[in-house]
Amino acid sequence: MGFVLFHFTLIVLLASVLTSAACMSAYLVSRKRVLLFAFLAFLFYFFDVAWVLQDELMYPGLDAQMTSAYLMVRSYASILAGAGFLVSFWLVVCTVLGEKSRALMAVPGVVFVVASAVVLVAFPEGNVQRFTFYTLRALLLFWMLGFAAYRYRAMDDDVERGRLRRYLRLYVALWVLGALVVAEDVLFFLVVDPATLGLGPWAFTSERNYAENALMLICLFVACRDAFRTLALRFEHPPAPGGERREAVLNDNLMRYGKEHQLSEREREVLYLIREGNGNQNIASTLQLSPSTVKVHVHNILQKAGQANRQELIRDFWKTM
Repeated sequence: MGFVLFHFTLIVLLASVLTSAACMSAYLVSRKRVLLFAFLAFLFYFFDVAWVLQDELMYPGLDAQMTSAYLMVRSYASILAGAGFLVSFWLVVCTVLGEKSRALMAVPGVVFVVASAVVLVAFPEGNVQRFTFYTLRALLLFWMLGFAAYRYRAMDDDVERGRLRRYLRLYVALWVLGALVVAEDVLFFLVVDPATLGLGPWAFTSERNYAENALMLICLFVACRDAFRTLALRFEHPPAPGGERREAVLNDNLMRYGKEHQLSEREREVLYLIREGNGNQNIASTLQLSPSTVKVHVHNILQKAGQANRQELIRDFWKTM
């Protein structure tokens, strides 16, 4: 294996571990399920890349009998790793879009695993089999992107649409890189068909897809950024006001939370001040209301949000970030 290729692989592995750890840390602070699913996705991707690295280090030294057994085990391990990170990403998409159907959340992963196993068993061994096997990953990615576009177009909530539009550049990049993943597989499985192709310091093999690595590195960056942002906002203690971008994110979430729980405009104003740790008297002074009126608003907010007290209300608010 080339020097550059080896260290590039180490960078991908390190980035996967770092992001996985950051997502788990942010999940423990916020209890947001999307972060838990992201943690699982990048953990599985770590093993997927690590096993490719293992292949390139171990495979050349195996005899014929060991090679056959090794390839069989590795093929099913690849199904496990691929299903692990892709299904976890699918659950991320479902969570972000508010999908509640358990059947819809489960079926794509089951179809992917069954289809991958069928390709291994029913297709004759060769490059067509391997191309079909790995293209199933891209098809599941395209399903996620297509489903996200469908749900976005069906939304009539401007607040939700505005929240999702923040990820437009990521969405476009995933479509482009997904197409490049398929193109790279076509080239190295069906057209060039080399055992290894050297191009400057890079080594290309059919088992390694650089477009997929690039796609995942972008996802790693976005997930790591959002996880660190969640940690910075401190789940237990709301951040002090300051910073236009942070305030914009918090205000956007306030609108979304208010819409979800049918809070009035005045109740959203009260919730904003509760979030900053203000008591009833301070809220009354700020909004020029009587303390008794503020008390009624706080009671209504707790009732609508289904929370027992201010602390639980603030925790529930951070979960929707």
